[in-house]
Amino acid sequence: MDNRLAGLLDRGESLTRAEYRVLSHLTEHPLLVGNITVRELAQATFVSSATIMRLCQKLGFSGYSEFVWHCKQLLSGTPHIAHQPAQPGAALPVLFDSFVANYQQTFRWVTPTLMAQFATLLREKESFFLYGAGFSYLFAEYLTKKLQVLGKTAFISGPGDSRGIFLSNASKYEVFIAISRSGETEQVLDKARIAQKVGMSIVAFTRASPNTLAELADVHFPLYDEAIHFAAEAAGITSFESNLVMLLDLLLLQATA
Repeated sequence: MDNRLAGLLDRGESLTRAEYRVLSHLTEHPLLVGNITVRELAQATFVSSATIMRLCQKLGFSGYSEFVWHCKQLLSGTPHIAHQPAQPGAALPVLFDSFVANYQQTFRWVTPTLMAQFATLLREKESFFLYGAGFSYLFAEYLTKKLQVLGKTAFISGPGDSRGIFLSNASKYEVFIAISRSGETEQVLDKARIAQKVGMSIVAFTRASPNTLAELADVHFPLYDEAIHFAAEAAGITSFESNLVMLLDLLLLQATA
């Protein structure tokens, strides 16, 4: 929940359960504010448009537009973070500095040109097919949800889906985004080659060492990975994943600025 909108819930004593559900949905998904119509919000929360209008009036607004404007004003402020007194003996983890160094290394490779190329794709294209295997699927799913919130058509697939799903849908999408730590996962490479044949733009996120997926990609984001070998155990903890999440958010922020 965004704490800048949390105050709205304090005004919900007179709301019905349906009205409160609408209000909770917006406070939990602040990126929707200003990007979702009354009808879309009604569908997402399983209420009628009239219910939303009554909610706005109970909160003291003339209608949905004024309510949205008020929410935008709240969101333009800085989130309040309660001051936490320092605990005696509290210290950063020993590996914190090494993770920061790894982030910095990644962003030496992720040049402004690469980020601009991604921003152009996000602004000019409307349909995205995302693919990830293993842990990479979790991050592909995260990016899929973000793209959907931005109003893009985004579909995610993984090894559990048949090859036919991609074959039958590839022509419907403009951009293929693959996340693969090694860049050598055969299922990912198979989809990337198909995407290449049908003319989709290919975006790849992999570790920085040379790999096959990077060679197939039109836009390749190399991320620092301190694992010695690309086939390192998936359970191994490195800064690759945290680098990836930070990079995804920064790319989306730049593309929507």
